[in-house]
Amino acid sequence: MSTLESSGEFCQIIFKNGPRKLWLATLTPSSELVMMTAVMRKLLTGFLLSLFAVNGFGADKRILSFTGIFADEPPRRGIENAATLQNFFRALADTRSGQRLEPVRIMHFGDSHVAADVLTAAIRHRFQQDFGDGGAGFIVPKNPMTTRRPGVTTGATSGWVIEGIGGRVEPDRIYGPAGIALSANQRDERAWVEAAGNHFELYYVRQPGGGRVDVLLDGASVLDSPLSLLSPALEAAHLFFDSPANARHRIEIRTLSSGKVRILGIVAERIAPGVVYDVLGVNGARASRILGWNQPALAEVLAARKPDLIVLEYGTNEITDAGWTPTSYQRILAGILRRLHEAAPQASLLLIGPPDRSDLAIAADRMPSMIVAQRRAANAAGAAFWSSYDAMGGAEAMNLWTGQGLGQADHVHLTRAGYKRLADYFYQDLTLAFGNAAPNRRRNPTLDRP
Repeated sequence: MSTLESSGEFCQIIFKNGPRKLWLATLTPSSELVMMTAVMRKLLTGFLLSLFAVNGFGADKRILSFTGIFADEPPRRGIENAATLQNFFRALADTRSGQRLEPVRIMHFGDSHVAADVLTAAIRHRFQQDFGDGGAGFIVPKNPMTTRRPGVTTGATSGWVIEGIGGRVEPDRIYGPAGIALSANQRDERAWVEAAGNHFELYYVRQPGGGRVDVLLDGASVLDSPLSLLSPALEAAHLFFDSPANARHRIEIRTLSSGKVRILGIVAERIAPGVVYDVLGVNGARASRILGWNQPALAEVLAARKPDLIVLEYGTNEITDAGWTPTSYQRILAGILRRLHEAAPQASLLLIGPPDRSDLAIAADRMPSMIVAQRRAANAAGAAFWSSYDAMGGAEAMNLWTGQGLGQADHVHLTRAGYKRLADYFYQDLTLAFGNAAPNRRRNPTLDRP
């Protein structure tokens, strides 16, 4: 529904003592009024911000939050198409009731909003607080994009390089679900992860010219003989091993010969109920990046990881691409979701839309169309949808969040406090959907919106 067809438009400003709505006259559609809408949006926004910054409104001189002006649709809250999350919700319910003994696994793909592991760290903390800590999950040693995580240490000697970013692209495009890989070709190179758990997984590539490696747990080999990565054909492979002690361990990969060694990632989990949250973001990534990966290799890793929920969060970068159209983007995104479903049919799918972006006019103008395209792609592919853009307040929200210290100066990314608030909004909505899906089970308490 367009703005001009509604029965009354308003801008809502939240003050310390509650919301105030400024209603606009009801309008009837005409070409002149349609053209006038964009102009009035900018004029009214500037007028209101100037008015309250200079004079305040009565005794209320501090604007705490803001909900869009002349938005094409009112901001939406909640998980849309939540019925598609039934497999994931069942896994959570079984964990809570004690019927499930292995972790619930979530794999979160995305761009820089995900890669920094600030937003995802807050979400992971809430899940593990409510359902138990299943472990650190999927980790790439020497990952240059991830913020340091409490309780997790990684490292690698100088002979290892990161493939998949910075112009280093393997022709076969076999990367892990993080979209990167760690490669070496000399002997006596070491890469390691230190994290708590008692179940561990190594994902690697077998290939022509492959070398030999040893896999060590706390300095002792877990192998009867060296692991050969030599194979006549390229393929992703994995190795699982356990420890009797559920404690902090060091998992180390050591090259034993010259030859190609490519590590896709290391997993640390607990053999116990809980939640594991894999953070699989790449700075600057677009959703179409997934289509460039070796699909059989990706399917192999997804089949081995057995995720209960796959989350996709893209849109910030492609929104300014030349030639971008909602129709083509919707088609590509729906296709990616279907591929992921084919590789992991047991997993529920959730698409998260990007936050507002106000650094470029083209981004601000296209964002409503981006959200609609993502919403339609999710519906077409049988996935749930949650809109960060709408949760922030819709059009012009990034300017307000930046003014409150919740958005960064680039008007693209959020601050740590902003990501935490967005994580709280998301988890509140997911908790509500989970409770609605299981009305006879005790619901989690939800958060109050500030």
